[in-house]
Amino acid sequence: MLRTLIVDDDPVNTCFLREILSPYAACDTAGNGMEGLSAFGRALSAGAPYDLIFVDVLMPGMDGHQALEGMRHLEHQQGVSSSDAAKVIMISAQDDAKTVYRAFFQGQAMSFLAKPFTCDTVLDELRKFDLIDAPRPAPSRSDA
Repeated sequence: MLRTLIVDDDPVNTCFLREILSPYAACDTAGNGMEGLSAFGRALSAGAPYDLIFVDVLMPGMDGHQALEGMRHLEHQQGVSSSDAAKVIMISAQDDAKTVYRAFFQGQAMSFLAKPFTCDTVLDELRKFDLIDAPRPAPSRSDA
């Protein structure tokens, strides 16, 4: 089961993601960037780092970009290799080129999902990166 951190200031989005991920992941949540960075640091220091992180871009105080850059800095300090680094999906209603560019190149996010997104969109993204198994095809009538 994946260890997942959801960092979003919107409780509706947090609840929606928890519901989608519950069959695949144990989810912790943080309501802003500073809480997310603190939770990430505690997990990393305890030797139980997160496998997957969803980070909202637009949050009051420390935004998602700043939180993710802080997380990457902590990983670097701990000597975490890029192949072992947490997989991050940035989420935002703001999907302009500058926001997306910063997520990928400064934060090293593996994906960016524009809000609103669907359950299928989230699960397809996780399958694309082999974080969850692809669904098994339904048996054909001749298999019965």
